[in-house]
Formats: sequence, structure tokens, C-alpha cells
Amino acid sequence: MRLVLSTGDGLNAAACDRLMTRLTSTQATNNAEITIDLQSAAFIDPYGAACLCLVARHLAERKQHLILVLPSNRRAQLTVAQTGLAAVLRQWAELRNVPGHELRDERSGALPLSLIRTRSDVQTVLTYLVNLAQQRLGFDPGDVLDASKVVSELCYNVVDHSQTDGLVVAQIGQDRQGRRYVSLAVADAGIGIRASLARRYPEAAHWRHSDAIQQALGGLSSRASGGGVGLRSIYAVVRRYSGRLSIRSGDERLHISAEHQPRALDGAWFPGTQVGISFSQR
Repeated sequence: MRLVLSTGDGLNAAACDRLMTRLTSTQATNNAEITIDLQSAAFIDPYGAACLCLVARHLAERKQHLILVLPSNRRAQLTVAQTGLAAVLRQWAELRNVPGHELRDERSGALPLSLIRTRSDVQTVLTYLVNLAQQRLGFDPGDVLDASKVVSELCYNVVDHSQTDGLVVAQIGQDRQGRRYVSLAVADAGIGIRASLARRYPEAAHWRHSDAIQQALGGLSSRASGGGVGLRSIYAVVRRYSGRLSIRSGDERLHISAEHQPRALDGAWFPGTQVGISFSQR
């Protein structure tokens, strides 16, 4: 089976939805060869990078041989090099068209793909992100604090609720208007939001996945102690900074922006929770 990203497309949330749908709709046997061709990808955002890693690991666990053709576009190649994406993917896939060594020396505002297993891992990620945003990119302390709250909450959700490990990756830079921006993703292949809520609220087991996401955004928490700031505070940060938020769990993804009401998108079932956020500095 060969999956090809269309010319000019980027590997983002929408492209990942299509990729997961194609993979789950095809009944591949063990040891089957699957090729994901990203050679024409115009960019890879943090959500796309994290989800690609989860898909590669998922296929490896099913004993399927994955060939990944990495992008030829320079912008996408920089993302691959600066986030350490190729090094992570090599654990589960055969890589082709890997960026040259010269790109690895170029510096940008990137938090490399990092594994989240323990609360200590979360603190390491937060320290790196804060130093990157303040010292190298000159973010205001208030904006850095808001960004770090988002990252800490999402990462602690992985540690406390997913029953597996997770990945975090971020890019920090400037948009075309000269505003500094943060784009980040935290993803896992664990039990998902609905199952997590159902441990405390049994009725949640019968909800649609998008309803479970909406309830979590509204303040419902699976923490018995009520600790943590929850997805509700993340939603508030996204609105404050006119940002965008995508949360995928089970077979649905909720897309949220500051200007529009949340929109539920159907997709193929995939384990865990994948979250992508982007917002600009005020």
C-alpha cells in the first residue's frame, strides 16, 4: 500500500485525519509493506510530526514494514532536522530522502520531539521551552507563562491519565506580520479522553468522543481531587491569543478557533489523544 501526500499540502491535522482513515480502511496483513510518501509536503507542523510518530509506532507494533519518504521542500526539511523527527522515526520505519547534515546545524525556535513518561520529563520540557522563549526569542514573561501552562497541563494529562507515554514537540518563531508565535503538539496512543472521564463518570462511556472532548473543555475532569487547570484553561488561552486548537480522541477531532464555534470532524478510530495548538504573541 502506498499513501502519497498531494503536492503543496502540508502534514497537519487534516492531512493526519486522511492518513489515519486510509490506514484503518485498508486490511493489511502482518509483515505487509506500507509506504507513506511525504516528498511533496510543503510543511510539517508539530501536530503532524507527533501524529506521524504515533502512526509509525502503531504500524511497527502490528509487524508492518513502513517506508517513509521524507519531504524535499526546504521548509519541511528544516522541521525534520530541527525537531529530531528523523531520529525518532528511525525506531519504527525505513526512511528515504533524509535531509542532509548541513541542515542540522541551522538553529530555530524548536523544542525537539521529546518523550513524556514521568512528571520529571514534563519539568525538563518546560525548562527547555521557557529558556527558548525568553532568552532566544524575547517573549514577554506573561506570554511565556501562558504557553508553559498549556504545555504542562497537556503533558501532565499524558502522565496521569493516558496509561502510556506521550510525545511533545513545539515550534516558536515569527509569522508574516512579525508577531512571535507558538505552535505545539502533545500526543499519545493511550486510552483517550472518553475512557479517562468514564473512570470517574461511568455515563461518559456512552458519549460520542466529541462530546467527551467538549465536556473536558467545559471543565469536566477525571481527576478525583479536582487538581490541575484542565482543558478549560487551555481553551481560555487559545481564545485570549486568537489561536487555534485541534483535539483528536477516538474517532473524532474537535477543531476550535477564537473566531468560530467548535467544529466536530469525523475520522477513523485511533488510540489515545492528539492535541495541536497554535497562537501568536499578544
